[in-house]
Amino acid sequence: MAVAVNQFRENRYQQLVARAQRSRRLFSVHWELTYRCNERCTHCYLDVLPANAAVPGELTTTECLDILDQLADEGVLNLTLSGGEILVRQDFFRIAEYARRKGFALILYSNGILIKPAVADRMADLHPVRVELSIYGARPETHDRITLRPRSFELTTRACRLLVDRGVRVTLKAPLMHENVRELHEMRALAASLGAEFRYDTTITPKDNGSLSPLVHRLTEDDLLWLFRETMDEKALRMWRGKLAQEFGPTHRFCGIALSSLLIDPYGDVYPCIQTRIPVGNLRRQTVREIWRQSPVWDRLGRLTLENLAVCESCDLKPFCLRCHGLALVEDGSLHACASVCKREAALRRQVLEEKGVIV
Repeated sequence: MAVAVNQFRENRYQQLVARAQRSRRLFSVHWELTYRCNERCTHCYLDVLPANAAVPGELTTTECLDILDQLADEGVLNLTLSGGEILVRQDFFRIAEYARRKGFALILYSNGILIKPAVADRMADLHPVRVELSIYGARPETHDRITLRPRSFELTTRACRLLVDRGVRVTLKAPLMHENVRELHEMRALAASLGAEFRYDTTITPKDNGSLSPLVHRLTEDDLLWLFRETMDEKALRMWRGKLAQEFGPTHRFCGIALSSLLIDPYGDVYPCIQTRIPVGNLRRQTVREIWRQSPVWDRLGRLTLENLAVCESCDLKPFCLRCHGLALVEDGSLHACASVCKREAALRRQVLEEKGVIV
């Protein structure tokens, strides 16, 4: 029964997102409240600052509350608050509690280090949709080697227990890297043992400042083949059978960029998404409404359909590709270029689907 209810909720939510995209209504906002952090993760795409750094350019509390008013007036439902580490902002709870009163569905990203019982109480009082805690391995030595913070594994898992004990829905999310991918099943089991959900992502990107240093962690071809072979269970295979049966017409989109969401950084700059750092506007000079409804960038991005991506339209890997326009821009020089890292994954994904008999 619980599975059926969750499936109904998921389908209903997908319908809401689809409706918002069809009408190009701003539905979801991801807000990076600060780039300060108490970890120094070696794979991070952000050029993070020390947790106690003075950052005069960050949006003030008053500015944040005004932006929340604007987002509410524009009809935003989903609000994800992330960092850096959200809890290093002294005014985090003032911002988050105001957001909750405005009726946003809150998703909170944290590393959990600062979540002690009193903090967990206040987070539970926010009634977030979920709290996502980053995990980098199933063992302390793997996790702490990435964060460069001793005891971070212990503190993150402590935070998970504290939140779960208070009825908060927690997701342990793992960026999969060469160093931790073979601990995938252990990480999944760890999440289950803590009463949390588990999610992983294979995307490791260059830093926003252009540095390629995080790419040393990117999964190798052997890693990806292992991962696809391990995770393509019958449910995944059914999904891919359905996907391969779809028609890839000229208006096909690889993602929903420019249709219903945007990103705000700690300084009020607005971008299409985390990976596509093309400036759209700044909330110190423009309103949310002006940026969402008037910026010419959205129209340009909205045309990133198959008919306007010649390199994809002619590619026989397109049914297997989870193309990211932002990665094409950052790593391959153009929004319209082949996203080479996505193409690599698509080729390996096709190989495993052939091995499993989905493709004859």
